[in-house]
Amino acid sequence: MSELFYLEINGMPKEDIHLLPKDALIQREEKEKIGYSIGQDWAYYHQPLPDNADAAIYRGYKSNTAHPLGRKEVDRFIKKWLQLRYHAYLRERTVSETVTPKLIEAMDMTYCRVTEQDLTHSTQNPSDWSVERLCNNAGYAWGNLVIISRQANEARGAMTYEDICQASLSGRATNGLTKGDWLRYKDLVRGPYFWAGQVKGIEPICMPIAKLAFSAPSQLLQNLVFFAICHRSLAQRESTKKLLKSLCPTESSKIKLKKVFTRISRHRDKRHSLLHMFSNLSCMKEFMDWYESSNFDLKKYEDLCNESKNGYLNLPKNTPNQESPLDEWWLGTDGHLY
Repeated sequence: MSELFYLEINGMPKEDIHLLPKDALIQREEKEKIGYSIGQDWAYYHQPLPDNADAAIYRGYKSNTAHPLGRKEVDRFIKKWLQLRYHAYLRERTVSETVTPKLIEAMDMTYCRVTEQDLTHSTQNPSDWSVERLCNNAGYAWGNLVIISRQANEARGAMTYEDICQASLSGRATNGLTKGDWLRYKDLVRGPYFWAGQVKGIEPICMPIAKLAFSAPSQLLQNLVFFAICHRSLAQRESTKKLLKSLCPTESSKIKLKKVFTRISRHRDKRHSLLHMFSNLSCMKEFMDWYESSNFDLKKYEDLCNESKNGYLNLPKNTPNQESPLDEWWLGTDGHLY
């Protein structure tokens, strides 16, 4: 049985993390360092500080310390990065060093994955883009972020995964979003909540997985199976098939994968959507049988995630893969600094 299949069926084990509270003076010093750094960056990019900036940020802003990377033109990704860190600081939320303007640019979308409406920028409309933290129990770090509309972000607010599931089952709109919108929202947040140990079971995906956001292993595999048959590029289809076949440790597993391909091909020929493909009980059963027989494990999942990240960030192929799906999420503090 696949290691990850077992984990998804039974749920990730929750670690009982007990963190000793830091001394109040240490907490203050650490927060002031973060604020000082934020102030430096706002000054470096010549952005006027918000009126409610505290003393630490103001000192950093006035320090006029030279930036080690050299000045560059300020674009909307830099502005979003500055704003994200600033507002996270005010709420004492953790922000990983992996969150950079380059990461936000790589995450960029032309449409909202929740509402499927085109995104706008700096128009003060509900369609304006925003960076959403998917799992509320984790911090701002790669894998836990996605770009959606301000409307979708505000509609969710502090809703948990369970709240989103309930909204996706409702027969009427919730907070201005339709049942279909909430179904897509559930698809987005399921992966991070799985890795946080709060979701178990396997469900069909309703859309392609989000780039640079962690998905549940079964979501990633469904996405790969779909594109192995339906991708526009023949070369991409063949390379994806090769990857999936490498996850088959036995001849029996290869036969099961072939059956999944056959099911997807039939749905493609009937012009069925991705949602209808895996929502079909027969198709999902074939997928589950193959997934259980595969040798898909945590190491392979991490490698795929890191390779995807390196590709989106245009990093060299020999860039070492070090981060695991739980690195720098601060689950023990619910995404807070302390």
